[in-house]
Amino acid sequence: MALDLTKKIIILVGVLSFLTIAIIIGVFLPALNYIKKTADESYKLRLFMEQKYEQSLRLRVTKKKLGEVKSASADFYSFLFKTGDELKLITLLETLSAKHSITQSITNSTIDKADDSQITGISINLSGAYIDVLKYIAELEASNYFIYIKKMHIMPMYSRNGENTRDSHASITIELYVNQ
Repeated sequence: MALDLTKKIIILVGVLSFLTIAIIIGVFLPALNYIKKTADESYKLRLFMEQKYEQSLRLRVTKKKLGEVKSASADFYSFLFKTGDELKLITLLETLSAKHSITQSITNSTIDKADDSQITGISINLSGAYIDVLKYIAELEASNYFIYIKKMHIMPMYSRNGENTRDSHASITIELYVNQ
């Protein structure tokens, strides 16, 4: 059974085609898959490295801003009430009332408990001329303490026969922020 030349060439071409397909399937496709996998991993690694770089940039900016905030807030502490400054605050209040010819009485105070919380409060009753009461409150707000007027009630004073006088009565509650 001798095969003629045409059939031999067809078989030879078939075997070479089979070997070529086997080499492509056995060598090239795994290599291509490995290359694709490596490319995907490099892309993920590049994204990860970019994220880390952006985080480091944000960290630098945050550190810089933190330094700016610290330097800006250093002056802020001088406006806070400090424990132990109770006499200084009371002296300020008494000086203001004497300066503006106002009768003052402190009805409620938590400045002696200032170390327990971050805010301390004082309730003050004022009596005097309306304009002097307003000047007292304005100067109190402009003092070296960070004062928050929580409640303020100003009402005119009347004489015994019901006539309005130029005097007024004010009841204010203030809060001070405490630096311990």
